[in-house]
Amino acid sequence: MECYPVKKVDTRLYIKGLSGPLVFRALYGILAAFFGFSALYIFLGVFPAVILIVPAFFAYLYRLNTIQRKYGPEGWNKKRTARKLPQFISCKRRMNHPGQFPKTEQL
Repeated sequence: MECYPVKKVDTRLYIKGLSGPLVFRALYGILAAFFGFSALYIFLGVFPAVILIVPAFFAYLYRLNTIQRKYGPEGWNKKRTARKLPQFISCKRRMNHPGQFPKTEQL
């Protein structure tokens, strides 16, 4: 009987380049833009609603996309956690980033 290693299964939600909790943030942004557009459309009219909500919506999606590309969902959560720490606790970077080989000294 052969033994097979158990591998971690990726259960994240992926939609259009976003993954994990960033998908839900995009959903909340879509809902906020819809309700904000509806409210401004009712109270101010078409043009102010379009001028205010549409650029804000695309700027929010662009911000989420840059967060996804730069940090990923895990890195963004780590960065948010690091911001909440007291100032006397510092998080230092690793010398060897993922994808790089450690430097070895030649004797």
